[in-house]
Amino acid sequence: MGEDVLVFAVLTTGTVLIATQVGRLFRTAMQHRTIREAISRDNPAVPAMLEGISEPKPGGVSDDRTAFVLLALALALFLFGLIQGDPDDLRNMGGAALFPGLVGLALLIRYQWARKRDGQA
Repeated sequence: MGEDVLVFAVLTTGTVLIATQVGRLFRTAMQHRTIREAISRDNPAVPAMLEGISEPKPGGVSDDRTAFVLLALALALFLFGLIQGDPDDLRNMGGAALFPGLVGLALLIRYQWARKRDGQA
């Protein structure tokens, strides 16, 4: 049971990551296309569009959301192992839950640290 579930979890995670990156590429391509179109038509809003691109985005903007999703995934994996009732399944799912749980915890700590550093606490 453990290998099948782990393979499915890895494939699902990979699919989500690939879909996210393709979505980002699509949004970026559409933004560039819009700017090129505005430049070709001498639109007066071009300087404002270009300023929006050149401004650096603050790091860790969505770290809290990503952290909560990873922590929820870790909890779901652990609870799935607990529901199965077999000690081997619990150990396997608990081990699989460690990775997203620790990454989520690290992101949450980094997000809180960045907020305190920027004076948003």
